[in-house]
Amino acid sequence: MLMGYGDEIMITGYAKELKQKYPNHQIVAGNRKKGVIVDTIIFNNNPNIKRFSELKNTQTIWIDSYSGHRPYFTKETDEKYYWNEKHKSIPGELYFSEEEEMFGSNIILDAKKWWKKNKKNNFEKIVFIEPSRIKTIKSNSFENRNWGIDKWQSFIDNFKNEYLFIQSVFSGSDFLEGIYSFKSNFREACAVIKYSDFIIGMEGGFTHASAALNKTGLFIYGGYIDPKVIGYSQHRNIYIDIDGSPCGMKVICEHCKKCNEIITVDMISKNFLEMISN
Repeated sequence: MLMGYGDEIMITGYAKELKQKYPNHQIVAGNRKKGVIVDTIIFNNNPNIKRFSELKNTQTIWIDSYSGHRPYFTKETDEKYYWNEKHKSIPGELYFSEEEEMFGSNIILDAKKWWKKNKKNNFEKIVFIEPSRIKTIKSNSFENRNWGIDKWQSFIDNFKNEYLFIQSVFSGSDFLEGIYSFKSNFREACAVIKYSDFIIGMEGGFTHASAALNKTGLFIYGGYIDPKVIGYSQHRNIYIDIDGSPCGMKVICEHCKKCNEIITVDMISKNFLEMISN
């Protein structure tokens, strides 16, 4: 899994809106000034945005979004992001292949078999969970957004005998015990989300994927970025609004550590039960 999938899903939201306004134009994303077009697997099968190989000699609208330049921040320095408070996320789109659809449904079937083999009772709901953030060489911001695997495990221990939790694992994943896990690429994991009932995790690529798939989710934002800037109304977003929030720090930050400490297992458990019951 690579950094940037969430940004690319966000691009599909902008593209969907532009295509509705300008149906006869082709929509591309990237650095218009340099003429560099973003080409990503996230755009697979998407009729609203063109890949480089699909370009035609026709009227073109650019979405000015690429690494280092995104609509949701106004400036980036070595130390921090300055968020664009006027930005509002538009749910994006994911178009799966038949193989990806099959992968998603098969993982759900395997998870149900695993439950039947290991548990005596029936499960309530299927919940996709993502407790990890991708570690990148660009910054240490993943540490600022890390709630902590021990707290995630405590949460799981509260509910693992009632709800079927499934986790996509990848290089660098934090593993949770007592749940069903599987290996996949990002698109395959998103196909599994499509067949799940709910999703819970850290703010990140799967947040945007679940919005694109119209799934109800619970996501931890800490004090790093305000969900009003990058989140979605159909989600339950846990944000700690204290002095210094939203900090956007790319270096290890005591403010973010404090925000993550304020978020307790009981707080997440309460929000989880409210989400499930609604």
